[in-house]
Amino acid sequence: MAKAPTDIPTTVKNKKLVEKRRQQIILAAIKLFSEKGFHKTTLKELAEEAGLSHGNVYDYVGSKEDIFFLIHDFVAGSAMEILNRSLENIHDPIDKLRRMVRGEFNLMDQWADAVLLIYQESHILKEDFLRRLLEKERAHLEKFELVIEECIAQGKLRKCNVRLTANLIKSMIDTWTIKRWDLRTHASQLETERSILDMLFHGLLVDERGPIPALSEIDILNGKVALVVNGGTILGQGICAALVDKGIRVIAYVCDTIAADPLPFPEEQEKDLLTVISGTEAGKMTPGILREAESKYGPIDIYLQDLGIGATKVPEQAEVAAIRQRLEENLNCAQELSNSFIELMKSRASGKIVYLAPWGWDKYAAPIRFETVRAGTMALSSAMSAKLAPAGVNVNCIVPGFVRAVRPLEIEKALKHEVLEEIPSGRLGEIYDVTDAILFLIGDNSKYLTGQTLNISGGL
Repeated sequence: MAKAPTDIPTTVKNKKLVEKRRQQIILAAIKLFSEKGFHKTTLKELAEEAGLSHGNVYDYVGSKEDIFFLIHDFVAGSAMEILNRSLENIHDPIDKLRRMVRGEFNLMDQWADAVLLIYQESHILKEDFLRRLLEKERAHLEKFELVIEECIAQGKLRKCNVRLTANLIKSMIDTWTIKRWDLRTHASQLETERSILDMLFHGLLVDERGPIPALSEIDILNGKVALVVNGGTILGQGICAALVDKGIRVIAYVCDTIAADPLPFPEEQEKDLLTVISGTEAGKMTPGILREAESKYGPIDIYLQDLGIGATKVPEQAEVAAIRQRLEENLNCAQELSNSFIELMKSRASGKIVYLAPWGWDKYAAPIRFETVRAGTMALSSAMSAKLAPAGVNVNCIVPGFVRAVRPLEIEKALKHEVLEEIPSGRLGEIYDVTDAILFLIGDNSKYLTGQTLNISGGL
């Protein structure tokens, strides 16, 4: 959340307290100004909604005009944060522009009431406040202008009036808010976002060679960055391959001690989309490794973690203790990384997280620890969803059943008939059953789906 400006007078010396109270006042004002109107809302009502006394509110603001400026400053600051993070460590200017449009659109949707207030009531601001409002808007547009100029310089966009183009892009994004009275029953948020990107990159004219295909899910995912923790299991490798196939830049952390034999992987030209971090060389997955990956490859849009060991054979008795420990370490790792992802994705107001519970075969490796980690995975997913849903971050869990590999596993050969008797669908799962579910959860068709657990188990 963007910080409130410090030049509005306050009698409180504690800066953190001022920031906290002003955020309360801002959120209360957005609600009441939207419901009752700026002029009909009193400072007393604002104080009550913000959880402050009427007299106490004057310690943090002097007037309703101050509060209105704080609302604009909050939205403008949040937008600049989103744009800056959209550009971090991204080299392709088209990817930058795509990220900026998506980030800005999601922010405008999240704070639609505040944006509409700014459009409707900015005339009430004093000259100094209005001048500063316009300066912030100009700085905002310059971010788009710089990226558009970069696209033109690299021959990826044709020459155009850059200032005009930046304003047109911003106006298209804002239309979702200022024209919502006309659009909401005729276009979904997803359709609007895709249409903006489609018009920006493809235009509206039909190509002489035939119609240009509409922006697909591949285009939507293309250029995103995903971290796959425990990507060396059979499921992990299948997930990495599916993500790369969609044009996603994948960073796979692999625990070498439980990594499966390599699966058939993407074509040679796609291999530059995959980076493997070896647990043997880098050590255990920690927030430090996460920060290093972000600084090198850019903001992580998608975080997936397989909390299983990917058992491929029935273990010997001497191996059981190590398997139990590994399952426990996987859950501990997910819990340790959770705070980092809350901080990172909350500040960006976007992101997708999918936790994978241990697959069915792990049950035969360590039954009690398997059930513990599976339950812990679902509980962690639910808790993370509750914390991140207000920021527009989706967190979901997949519980895989008994999945067969490309080549029959030893554990599959030994237990297949016993397992099949328990599965209502009468067949083992395929890797694509899991990866298709993941692609759905990280795509735009599941924007309203969070805090859910999908059992990919054939009815088991």
